[in-house]
Amino acid sequence: MNLQKTTKPENAYQWEKTYTNLPGHIKGVPKGQGFSLQKLLLFLFTTIKGILGLLTAQFLHIFPYLWDKISHRELILTGTADLGLKAIFAEFNNWNNFQEFHDFFQPWTFFKEPDISYEWQDDIEFGRQRLNGLNPISIRKCKLEDIDIQGKFPVTDEIVNPIQKKTVNLQTALENQCLYILEYPILDDILNSEVEDQLGRYIQSPICLLYLDEQKDLIPIAIQVQYESEDRTTKTNRIITPKTRQEWLAAKIAVSSADAAYQGIISHLLYTHLIIEPFAVSTYRKLSPDHIIYQLLTPHYFNTFAINNMARSTFLGRGGFFDITGSLGYTGSNKLLDRGYNGYADKIQPLQFYQLALPYSLASRDVLDLPNYYYRDDALLLWNALKKYITEVINIKYKTDDDVIHDKQIQNWKQEIITVGNIKGLLPPEKNNELNTIQDLIEVVTNIIFTATAQHAAVNFGQYDYAAWIPNNPFALYQTFQDSPTKIDPIQLLPNRFQSIQQIVLVKVLTMSPPHSSDSLLTLENPFRDGLARTAFQKLQTQLVDIEDQINIRNSSIKKPYTYLLPSLIPQSIAI
Repeated sequence: MNLQKTTKPENAYQWEKTYTNLPGHIKGVPKGQGFSLQKLLLFLFTTIKGILGLLTAQFLHIFPYLWDKISHRELILTGTADLGLKAIFAEFNNWNNFQEFHDFFQPWTFFKEPDISYEWQDDIEFGRQRLNGLNPISIRKCKLEDIDIQGKFPVTDEIVNPIQKKTVNLQTALENQCLYILEYPILDDILNSEVEDQLGRYIQSPICLLYLDEQKDLIPIAIQVQYESEDRTTKTNRIITPKTRQEWLAAKIAVSSADAAYQGIISHLLYTHLIIEPFAVSTYRKLSPDHIIYQLLTPHYFNTFAINNMARSTFLGRGGFFDITGSLGYTGSNKLLDRGYNGYADKIQPLQFYQLALPYSLASRDVLDLPNYYYRDDALLLWNALKKYITEVINIKYKTDDDVIHDKQIQNWKQEIITVGNIKGLLPPEKNNELNTIQDLIEVVTNIIFTATAQHAAVNFGQYDYAAWIPNNPFALYQTFQDSPTKIDPIQLLPNRFQSIQQIVLVKVLTMSPPHSSDSLLTLENPFRDGLARTAFQKLQTQLVDIEDQINIRNSSIKKPYTYLLPSLIPQSIAI
């Protein structure tokens, strides 16, 4: 007699009741959905190797540090309990200049110095990264109201000129569609001064104006930051330009730090990891394994439950990475997530799933004609290829819209995603969240798969390249911008050496690409049983190879190749 009991999907995949203000998530990690032993060991090995290497660099720093103290006759032992060692080593953990970051990356650290380490201060490099760097989804075209002199960012010709030794008329530049903007209203007043002082970490909500010059380079020309009085009782917005070199670098670091906070919690965690999980939970609960949509989707949920479970405990929880190293700490990070999903005052609207679709995002930011935007170019190639493939597969099962309406599994899947999974705006408002057409199903599934593959790759795999070089993307500021006679020193804004080590090791671990994290889109096994569906998948693979070739040809002709959306480097799922 076979005594083996079959576990119902609803019992194996249960909804968790925590984080009710965010997308729904799984309870624990279901059997068979965890990391493999090999992957866990690789995580551990990479982490330990990184920590040991970077601590070795820190240890070797002791000797030149002590020699400097001796040569300046500052090494004086006293009769106190600690012999004066505390005072002697008070500055040991600080960075004293940017050259020390170069000295830090040596063969014994095991980590390669990021390629941008010698160019990160250049304005052209700063602009390039807004298009093809850590967070390529925030740049948008500037509007007249953005730079209204009576508004929140009162930029004038007098403030910004000259630009590259030329006089630029902002009105004309606006009409010629040469002005772009970055802003982070979601960060406005997210922490008060008392909480920031307790954390010892600070966050700005900057606004950055960028200009598309005659060479089609996007360069920053004005940045608004908040300056505080010395007693921290009042704040004043101040617009900084390249005319004041030291303040300008500090302002760019403030933008990069705000951008890193936004990327880590919103663009990356919320817009990919957390938003995909309710779709995965409901797919396993409401669709049978022989359903063609189940077979279409489940390869793109590989290890997602496991990595998200780790994120909730290791990143979002008290004592987690966001709490001890991020600019917002535990409370602020969770507040940012809440704002990102549920909206904030009249500044941020609640997140609607359909708005994450690539064509909507690009059109709403008005960046379809922005030159040298390789993220957009490659993402559109992938979106179109995936949509063509998904359309072909879905049309195998559904011949009319009534087939979708009367598919109880799909309708139950959709209903649970909305009600229990807490997904808002599955479809545009005029659809009223009614999944009643073949085209609607195609749009939803395309958005799911693209988000779980290409979009996640775009906002994840640049982390080491850009954030391992700490001055380029510090995860927090460690000093406020204060009105005082002393000019701000950009190096003082940065995390100390031990905090930097944590950031470097983290971004190294988080950027393990295929095959270490999962299969890639090019090595993924055919998931279908149906012959026609298997053929559609094979066509997709052929098209992905063509896309890889197109990207490689383009990359061979540009100074800094954009590789994050090469199909061979895009994981099959959010698995890291």
